[in-house]
Amino acid sequence: MDTLKESLAPKTFNKISHLAVLVWFVIGAIFLGIFTEVENTESRFDFRCGGAETENTDLVRGDCFQQYEEQYNKYGVPIYGFVTINFFLIALVCAIFSQIVRKTVDELSPSTRNGDRESQSRHREKQKSTGKQLFIAYCCQLSTRLVLGVLFMILQTQLLYPLRFPYKFDCYLTSGTNQPRNLSDAAQNSTQFHKCNNQRAEKKTFWMYAVLAVNGIYVAGILIETIYILSRARVETKFMKNSEFLKIHLNPNHDKSYQEPQKQEGRIQVVVMQPRVHDNLPTQPGLHPEPQRQDDVAQSQPREREHRPIQVEIHVHPQKQDDVIPPHPREQEHRPTKMESYQEPQRQNDVVPLPPRDQIGSHQEPQQPEGRSEHDIISPVQREPEQLQNSNLQLFIAETKKIIKENTQHLFELQPPFLGNPGEQTAVKYFTLDQIYTNLVVVPNRATYDFTANREEQLKVYPRPRTESQLKSLEDLLNDKSKKVLIVGRPGIGKTFCCTKLLRNWACKEVSEIHFDPAFLIKFRRFNSDNHLSLRELLVQSEHFPSDHLDDEVWKYILQHPESVLILFDGFDEFNHNANIIQWPASSPKSIEQKVPLQSLYYWLVTGKLLKNALILTTTRPTALSSIKRLPFDKTCEILGFTTEQIKEYVSRFCGDDKQAGERLWRHISSNMNLLSLCYIPVNSFIMCSSLFEILQFESSASATLPSELTTLYMIAVTVFYLKHTKEFRDNESTREHLDYNNLPPEVEEKFEKLGKVAFEGIKKGKLILGGNEVRGMEDSALFHRLPDCRSDALKREPQFCFIHLTMQEFFAARHLANNVSETELRNFVTKNSENGKWQLVIQFLAGLMNDKDELPSEIITDLLPVETEEEERYDDDEQTGNEEEWKVTCWPTKDKRDLAVTLCKCVNESKKMEIIVQRKLQQINFNCVNFIASHLTAVECSSLINVIKNIEQISHLDLMDNNMDSLGCLEIAKLLIYWKCRLSWLNLAENQLTDEAVKHLANAITNNNCQLRSLNLSENNITDTGAQHLAEAITNNNCQLRSLNLSENNITDTGAQHLAEAITNNKCQLHTLSLSFNYITVTGAQHLAEAITDSCQLRSLNLSKNNITDTGAQYLADAITKNNFQLRTLNLSQNNITDTGVQHLAHAITSNNCQLHTLNLSYNNITDTGAQHLADAITNNDCQLHTLDLLGNNITDTGAQHLADAITNNNCQLRSLNLSYNNMTKVGKRSGSLSFILTANEIVKY
Repeated sequence: MDTLKESLAPKTFNKISHLAVLVWFVIGAIFLGIFTEVENTESRFDFRCGGAETENTDLVRGDCFQQYEEQYNKYGVPIYGFVTINFFLIALVCAIFSQIVRKTVDELSPSTRNGDRESQSRHREKQKSTGKQLFIAYCCQLSTRLVLGVLFMILQTQLLYPLRFPYKFDCYLTSGTNQPRNLSDAAQNSTQFHKCNNQRAEKKTFWMYAVLAVNGIYVAGILIETIYILSRARVETKFMKNSEFLKIHLNPNHDKSYQEPQKQEGRIQVVVMQPRVHDNLPTQPGLHPEPQRQDDVAQSQPREREHRPIQVEIHVHPQKQDDVIPPHPREQEHRPTKMESYQEPQRQNDVVPLPPRDQIGSHQEPQQPEGRSEHDIISPVQREPEQLQNSNLQLFIAETKKIIKENTQHLFELQPPFLGNPGEQTAVKYFTLDQIYTNLVVVPNRATYDFTANREEQLKVYPRPRTESQLKSLEDLLNDKSKKVLIVGRPGIGKTFCCTKLLRNWACKEVSEIHFDPAFLIKFRRFNSDNHLSLRELLVQSEHFPSDHLDDEVWKYILQHPESVLILFDGFDEFNHNANIIQWPASSPKSIEQKVPLQSLYYWLVTGKLLKNALILTTTRPTALSSIKRLPFDKTCEILGFTTEQIKEYVSRFCGDDKQAGERLWRHISSNMNLLSLCYIPVNSFIMCSSLFEILQFESSASATLPSELTTLYMIAVTVFYLKHTKEFRDNESTREHLDYNNLPPEVEEKFEKLGKVAFEGIKKGKLILGGNEVRGMEDSALFHRLPDCRSDALKREPQFCFIHLTMQEFFAARHLANNVSETELRNFVTKNSENGKWQLVIQFLAGLMNDKDELPSEIITDLLPVETEEEERYDDDEQTGNEEEWKVTCWPTKDKRDLAVTLCKCVNESKKMEIIVQRKLQQINFNCVNFIASHLTAVECSSLINVIKNIEQISHLDLMDNNMDSLGCLEIAKLLIYWKCRLSWLNLAENQLTDEAVKHLANAITNNNCQLRSLNLSENNITDTGAQHLAEAITNNNCQLRSLNLSENNITDTGAQHLAEAITNNKCQLHTLSLSFNYITVTGAQHLAEAITDSCQLRSLNLSKNNITDTGAQYLADAITKNNFQLRTLNLSQNNITDTGVQHLAHAITSNNCQLHTLNLSYNNITDTGAQHLADAITNNDCQLHTLDLLGNNITDTGAQHLADAITNNNCQLRSLNLSYNNMTKVGKRSGSLSFILTANEIVKY
């Protein structure tokens, strides 16, 4: 074991991989022992061969065993040898890799850095930058192990061994030579046939499956890890560097000594312990040196950093945040400080700097005072340097935090867009920042957009999925290496909220992820005059500043400790003079009090000429990037908004305790890809939630119907978004009247007209990315997003733009058509493009906008209605016999017109006038079945369809198989079922991903006295026992008229079967056909159903195929068949685990005079000739009424088939159909005797 540990160094693998390799060794050893025992003890004596004479038994066994080995191990490779090579070779690859990279890992690990710190630090930095050997070696060993794993799986299953070692073996030996012959010679007189059994076959098969499963799991794990590290390396190049790969992937805790200690709330006490310093340094604790002149501060640099270390020890005492109260200035003079001595801040040249972080954290462990544990000592990364010595600074920070907490509690931006008059009841919600704030997706550098030709894929471009390249915390955004950070984001994406939330987190938490002392938020929009001001004046005018002046002691601290200062510049694009920054000369400030324009101060701060090492964070829209492209930012990030998961979280936060409303809002948004994709912009999520929530509260939350009219929602969204994110209007207080889309200010109307033309031309030319010439004069519009510039050649860059969302472009294109195109041109456009995917949403918006256009007749859209129908076959079980019957229905629309019909339904849903016209036209078409199979319908589209067809009384069949209905779609269908004009009797909702919640809506509907549904197909969904319970309760209701229920291919277990069994025994239940195939029903469930069908049950057909029913379950059902109350005509038990024993029970049952069974399906079970003989005897009984018997896919040979053939010729046999396909009948057997006669003379037998 020690050798194994030495060969596989844990540090060369991550914890999971190292554990997996060790487990691999253990499993390999276990398998080796098992197969060695199986191979060494298996012999010819494990064979049992019939037909041999006593004196030849051993000879026959030996020859048959040899024949068995040659057939199933033709290369003669012992299994234990294969297993040894399999596990040893892969483990050897791991050991070789571990030894190769071990030295590199040791050099990068902190535990090896003893001795001279500076030289080893340089050595470590060299290792970090020398290459990617560690990453490459790790990928090579992964790929090698992956290839070997797949290779061994292929060898095992395709070349060396069979998938199963058969228990039964037919052995043919020639007399005299005892050598096996071909099957074609078996009929000759010199051939001896022996039926043999291998006693160890099942054990070998089981363990070979185990080897295959282990190899499969192992290969899958390696494949997942390979994809993960390659994808991360693709988006994050530094991940491949030796040190990064070791730190992030192999051993995330290898540099644990540098990590910040656990955060604790409480009051922080600082004790500074000065080690030896040079003799020429002043060290008297009581002196107050004269402050440095301000003019000198900007030029001063710290000196002798390497020779003047300070150790900082911080002791944390638990205390609630609310208990921290800044002391009164007068009381402060008499209050003893927490420092043993107080020292006025030194001049900047004399400030004693901290040593590097690793010197404090790793090797310079300060001596612990007696009674203090090591957990009381916190790394200097979280220190609060000197501010606790300074009462004015402490008071300033406390006052600043207090004001920030008060000012950011309720933000103007979170004010509801639909405010009513005072005193009126309103449904609006007021939020705090903490309640509603949801984390955003922030990625390094600028994000690119790959717009494909497929519109659905285009929509998925906006809500980006979570990736490993995203920034996960403030440590990724602000750190020692990233002092100057630029955050880019389109309008409404959450840039200001990010800054505000960062400040609020600092104000509310005693210990932050990134430590800074004073923090200032400066909004560029407040400084659009040409006034000159100093840095000190700028800070005083920042947001949330506690007074009208900056205290001298605080100012000194800022100048002497710039690394502890955070300045947030929000909205650079809103600064009128941003273009001047490029033209500003690269001069230095003459003094710290010099008054200059804001662009100069900003330039000096970012370049480090003022407050060097201060944390400077800037936010801007992409349109202003050209003005700051020369500034030396350490890091540029882009906010991409919400992922789908974050949209869901936002909706949940918005609705708060009203869980029901939250679920309904999320279902409504998520069911419409257009809305869901639009909500990736946080402000759009706010607008949509505010609008929909108000609708829910205006009506009752239980019965309110959320609008499926997309045009209405986009009118609100476009108006609110534009007015709140455009310079001219954003500071104005908006009322309901201001947000009326039909009464926009003239200047807004003019700009919307320009946007409409650009949007229409872009879609017409297939351009989602627009050039600078195409948007000239509108570059600053809130509805545009500036993309990274496009390089036309090596030296030239072209600006690129796109609408903030594809649906916004489509809305404005529709607006252009409605306002600027004549009736004739519009009719031609609609007719030509109605089936073109890129124009379908434009036409839908157009239908909604035409509501207010009297000059545009609705027939422009409604004339698109397809009138073609087609006849199709439908199947249902006969109520009396339980057998499937076929009939024809007339379907609308035809298969080639379904997409057009869906588009039309969505258009009609936007206009009540169009809805009336289309319904009148549909009533004139002769059809009775609405067929939208595999039409990609979502819940919202289903709602549009229901609104169109609900008044068409001739519709009796609705086929919505293979769509995306979900629970919200089922809610709309449930409303149709209980509508008084609805005559629907047949409904197919198979393959719709329905859950128990969806079933609950349907169950409630079929108990309504208006519902006339008789057949319901819910197969291939996600229904569990809970959904089965809902349906069981429904079919016992007096109003329920359901006769046929299909629940095949769901997740129903014995519990669900019990609920349904109890229901069908109720005399109110009218169910005649029940299908529960492809579920998880076992013997217990079969017992419940068997008891039910003997108790006044009206069931005629029961399908239990593809479950886990064994002989015991078959016995329960057989007992039920013999009862005098039994009325079942069809029983399907195919694809279960029934053997000859279970068949014997069933065979005995069908001879009972109480049995009325006409159809019995036992296909794909484990029935042999013995079971066939039992059934043959049964069907010759004059009490047997069986007409159809299906034995397809069993283990019946010529002998069993002969028994059945003989039975068919019996006068008492009433069988009309027998299926023996896919059994073990030979061609010789099929051609022999009466069986051959039956197969050729009777069409009832299939083989």
